[in-house]
Amino acid sequence: MLILSSAKAAWRTRIALLASILLWLGAWMAWQMRADTAVLQSFSTIGIFTCLRPVFELYSRVGLFFFYVPFIALLVYGIYSKHPLFRLVGLAYLYAQIFGTLLLVEILKIGCGRPRPYAISTHDVLCPAPSLEHSFNSFPSEHAVDVAVGAMFALLLLRSRVAALLALTAALFMALARIALGQHYLSDVMAGLAMGVAIAGIVMHVYLLPRWRELETVPAQ
Repeated sequence: MLILSSAKAAWRTRIALLASILLWLGAWMAWQMRADTAVLQSFSTIGIFTCLRPVFELYSRVGLFFFYVPFIALLVYGIYSKHPLFRLVGLAYLYAQIFGTLLLVEILKIGCGRPRPYAISTHDVLCPAPSLEHSFNSFPSEHAVDVAVGAMFALLLLRSRVAALLALTAALFMALARIALGQHYLSDVMAGLAMGVAIAGIVMHVYLLPRWRELETVPAQ
């Protein structure tokens, strides 16, 4: 069986929600201790990051599809093959992306109005004023939220440790790419990862796990 039992998934979900709190704390500390500026300066002075810029740009554009494609395919397969668990997992991922990444994150980005690194050269205020301008929508990183949702679903559901590790690596590399490209601060991507983990965990707890447990009881009835 490729997917864990609901009991093990529930245990991992609790751990993930705790990890989200730690990531939020890390994001706040990165901003409060001015690590944002220090990290950006380090990226600009280390030659390998300059050489890898084309790789970061490409991955920033296509990396999200490494999660979109498998989960949408799982949803389609679950619907057409009438596999209830696959359908539920696909729907849970879709709901997390729509209501979490698209709606909640956009509201936060516009509401905070944080300037992106290339728009300001000094240590900035985290949430100065609401703004619809792309250059003032730095916090939180939507790319980081997006990949964190996908990575968390993989970590919370898959039995394969290799697949889970690959998903986690893909999410962290996206976070690295967004900083290296000067699109976000460290605190932006850490907050984005925290939000993605929390969104996936909440959707798992509220939507997927209760229905999953019902499915597991069907054969015993």
